[in-house]
Order: sequence, then C-alpha cells, then structure tokens
Amino acid sequence: MNFKKAIEKAKESTKERKFNQTLELIINLVDIDTKTFSLNDTVKLPQGRGRDYKICVVGSGDFVIKGRGCADKTVEKNEFDDYRDKKKVKKFVSDVDFFVVEASVMADFAKTFGQILGPKGKMPLPHHIVPPNGDPCPRAADLRKTVRIKAKKTAVVQVPVGTEKMSVEDLEKNVKAVYDHITNKLERGTDNVKKVIVKFTMGPAVRVNG
Repeated sequence: MNFKKAIEKAKESTKERKFNQTLELIINLVDIDTKTFSLNDTVKLPQGRGRDYKICVVGSGDFVIKGRGCADKTVEKNEFDDYRDKKKVKKFVSDVDFFVVEASVMADFAKTFGQILGPKGKMPLPHHIVPPNGDPCPRAADLRKTVRIKAKKTAVVQVPVGTEKMSVEDLEKNVKAVYDHITNKLERGTDNVKKVIVKFTMGPAVRVNG
C-alpha cells in the first residue's frame, strides 16, 4: 500500500480551514458477514493523535490521588451517587475520550455510567482497567496516543489517524499501524480488504493504491 502518496495527495487537495482537520483512514471490507462482524479495540499511534485527548481516572483512595497528577478529570467511588441523573452523566462524559478505571470499582462504575457510555462506544476495554492499588498514569499516557477502532455489522471501518498539522511521514506511520492492526484482526487478513481511502475532514476521498 502506497500510503505516503495518498496522504500527500489528500493534503494537496484539501483546502485550508479554520480548524485542524482530522485525517481518516477508511477501509472497505469484502467477503465478511456483516450480521456478525464486529471490531472494538484500541491501537496506539506511533506518532500520537495530533490533538489532546481527555482522560478520566475512576477509582478510590490512592488510585485517584495518583490520577489527579496525570488525568484531566477524576471520579471517586464515593461520588457515584452524584451521577444518578442521566443528564449530568451525559454532560460529564461528553468531554471525556477515555476512562481508566480501578478494577475494584468497575462493576459499580458500569452500573452508574454504562447506560450512557455503552452507546457512545466509551466503555473501558479490559486493558483500560487497572488492578487495585495500581498506577493509572502509565495507562493514561498511552491512551493520549490511542485511537479506538469500533465497527459493528458494517463492511466499513473508519478511524481517525492524525491531523493536517502533522507531517506526511508521521501520518504515514500512524496509518500503517492502524491498517496492520485491523487487517491482523480480519479472518483472511488483507484478502478481506476491498478498498482503502484516506481523507481529511473537509477534503476529498483519496484511494490508496496497492
């Protein structure tokens, strides 16, 4: 896949906007059962996301104290009752990209926030959950460079891989990392790939040649 040429063309053909546009990698799949196909995973981008992610650490005691030094928000277990109002939960989670949760509070966290986070695709995955008394900060640091790959009952996977302010070389590394991760998850690997496209938010779609 000649990702570099496609990214260069996407940059050249995209008009400058008043915001930092996101580069999307779009993979059209073939020979898969869309009734059962599902992807729900994360991948760490080698060159970062190109924009800030908001991280929330959830737990109790020392876990949250540590989290205050590295996360944008924290929630103590004893504060869960404050989030019984769905409107309050929706407002709170709208400004959070990833949650790092202490394992000992995960069940209660799911009861309190799961109904809102589930449909938004923001529920913590197993590797976002940290053992009791662990340190949430290394996980939070990784998630700042991480994107979520989520697709269900569809033959199209679309993932943000960086921004227009990043260099072509950095974007290429990110695109390759995400492409390899996705194809490794497919039953037939690259044989399940029909078409690969890159595009900036307001730019035209550029097909990646094999």
